[in-house]
Amino acid sequence: MLRLLPIGTVVRLKGASVPFMIAGYFPEDPAKPGYYFDYSGFPHPIGFSSNIQASFFGSADIEKILAMGYQDEEELEYVKKLESFQPEAQEKEDGK
Repeated sequence: MLRLLPIGTVVRLKGASVPFMIAGYFPEDPAKPGYYFDYSGFPHPIGFSSNIQASFFGSADIEKILAMGYQDEEELEYVKKLESFQPEAQEKEDGK
């Protein structure tokens, strides 16, 4: 089972020239309804801006964790609930 990284975690993605900061969980691919990525994120240190769209990526795309995001009890409980959503997301990815 996938263990989700906290929001704010900065990662290096395979083949990417800049790091990305995780900004959200399980975004649906607009080009493929029903297909979910593990994360959405923005280039670090640029972050969100009106002319930069979020990038979507999976755990398998992460080459290295550069910095962990903030975690508290509320975040841990939220991630626990999201991880129970994961099997549904995985089933949709696999076309089941």
